Amino acid sequence: KRIKQMNTWTTEVIPKLVRPYLHLLHETQNLQQESIPATSECICLGTVYSLSVLVVRFDYLERISLGFCTCRSAAVQLVERGFFPCAPLQPSLAVDIRLLDFATRLFLKISPNNTAISNTLTEFLEARGYQMKGEDPLRRRFGNALQWYNSLQ
Repeated sequence: KRIKQMNTWTTEVIPKLVRPYLHLLHETQNLQQESIPATSECICLGTVYSLSVLVVRFDYLERISLGFCTCRSAAVQLVERGFFPCAPLQPSLAVDIRLLDFATRLFLKISPNNTAISNTLTEFLEARGYQMKGEDPLRRRFGNALQWYNSLQ
């Protein structure tokens, strides 16, 4: 069953998600803005199935409804809305792509100290256009000494 699901992801689903994902990045300025759901209609005139999907966002859970058919898969519609499906064909759970981006950045930088989360949050928010106000208290207090030290390296 797992091999069949992996083959479905790699040969059917993921190739269909590349174009919507790139379009999402373009429309949201690399995920800095909220995505606006696409409103394209079914062109196959086939049976439209209804699907309820629980969406995991940064600070809350949301239940959304999708209508999908052979020409408008649920996975493609979720990516167009800024979510990644947790199953290839009829997902009941999806995660905000920005949350996945945050988790990726965190796990790339995680270390056994407390600065990893701070550095990751700063980089993550700056990538979305936020500017961190304030200054490093050590730089303010020891600025000249830090400049001198950095010049030695």
